[in-house]
Amino acid sequence: MKTNIKAFRRAHSSAQIVNSIDDLLIDIFLRLPIKSLVRIKLVSKRWHSLVTDPRFCLMRNPNPNPAVGLFLISPDVNLSYDYVPLSINKSSNPPFRKLDFDDEPRGFRILRSCNGLLLCCSNSARECNKRYYVYNPTTKKFSTLPKLNGVGGISKRMCGMNLAFDPAKSPHYKVVCVRRLQSDSGEYRYQFAVYSSEKGSWRKWGDPYTAEVGFEKGVYWNGAIHWISNRTANSCYFDLERRALEIMPMPPIPEEGDWRSYSYFGESCGHLHYVELFGAQIKFDVHEMKMDHSEWFVKYRVDLSLVVDAYPEMICDYFEPTDWDYYAFTIFTLVRGEEEEDSFLALQIPGKVVRYNLVCETFETMHEFEFEGGEIEGSLRFPCANGFQYIESLCCV
Repeated sequence: MKTNIKAFRRAHSSAQIVNSIDDLLIDIFLRLPIKSLVRIKLVSKRWHSLVTDPRFCLMRNPNPNPAVGLFLISPDVNLSYDYVPLSINKSSNPPFRKLDFDDEPRGFRILRSCNGLLLCCSNSARECNKRYYVYNPTTKKFSTLPKLNGVGGISKRMCGMNLAFDPAKSPHYKVVCVRRLQSDSGEYRYQFAVYSSEKGSWRKWGDPYTAEVGFEKGVYWNGAIHWISNRTANSCYFDLERRALEIMPMPPIPEEGDWRSYSYFGESCGHLHYVELFGAQIKFDVHEMKMDHSEWFVKYRVDLSLVVDAYPEMICDYFEPTDWDYYAFTIFTLVRGEEEEDSFLALQIPGKVVRYNLVCETFETMHEFEFEGGEIEGSLRFPCANGFQYIESLCCV
């Protein structure tokens, strides 16, 4: 078979021209899925530079990405993770089952997820031996944080570590550590220290604060990290730009209740959501916070009656007989879609994850768990855990 030498030379010449013009390459790269971009950046140093440039990452995803999956710590003792894809029609392989990006004999735990990055720590028994990492599960890259010992004279009593990252505002991330101090009067106060990936060091921020919240589970949104209190007041947020701890208003508690019993608190695509359940409820409101932090408003009203009819295993029958039913379900996450009608809840019920559309009020099975020995039929595989969102990202750590 004869080869058309002239046609080959013309095609080769055209490819060289395209490859020599950055704007043309970027225009092509912007049309590729993230998994392809992860592979092509290995072709050359120049392609790697184009794909990992923060400006390219912002052009590729100018708005916050919705989560495509959830990491859930497996009930076994091996620190492995179950992965739940959040798409009905697309199959996807788990990014990992166990975290093994560095040499840690006891393994790793995920502490937080934030816009594509994971804050992880080594599974050491003693706090002084723990190492903290920021990991991108899409690119498999990680950064080890410097130790906190001796930062501004802060005590060693750790209360919480939180990740703050918004690629639409900056390619750099922050990690906020909260440590507890005890005064001579016995009152607890809390000191903040912040690590900046831009500066590469920890700094003590502000004077010690008094608060009545648990700092273990913070949620980053709108330039601040937010914490919920189980009490009627004193929920708060830490504004990273103003370096100030502010009171966050909360929805009212029913008259018969003295404590909050929130079921979900999380962020999706630039929106902060809160769900509160009191007693055996299958009808509840999803609250959203206003951008100025002034108040919560009801964004969605949810009625799971039809879901219970379709999945009767949600009705618990292992409690003592009462005047009402108990329902086995938890909210794994809330995902805001690119279009409003695509927003949904990922609900855990016995043996399954159900996708509940918040606008159309339709639902379908999204994932089924493999039954393992020792589990009680009709029970929840993850009774207390919210999932860590997996968001595809090319951002550097």
